[in-house]
Amino acid sequence: MDFLFGRRKTPAELLRQNQRALNKAMRELDREKSRMEMQEKKVIAEIKKMAKQNQMDSVKVMAKDLVRTRRYIKKFIIMKANIQAVSLKVQTLKSQDAMAQVGMNC
Repeated sequence: MDFLFGRRKTPAELLRQNQRALNKAMRELDREKSRMEMQEKKVIAEIKKMAKQNQMDSVKVMAKDLVRTRRYIKKFIIMKANIQAVSLKVQTLKSQDAMAQVGMNC
């Protein structure tokens, strides 16, 4: 029956796979945060340009966009921190399991 469903993965393989997924998610969040920060700089420059041209309606709309962008950046930072916390917890459990295995072998 293994040939139908594939072989079962060991807990160590599952742990490694999950750690990779967590690391990948953190990298993606970093990339997205960087994109948002670049966009934030562009919006700030655009706001200054529009303000010099005295187009206050456009400035108001862009200011709202800037606030929204900053809020998203903050959310990305919080999400990354949460993923790091999960990753650290998984690593701690792995270490505790390894110590328990050593204790049983003595």
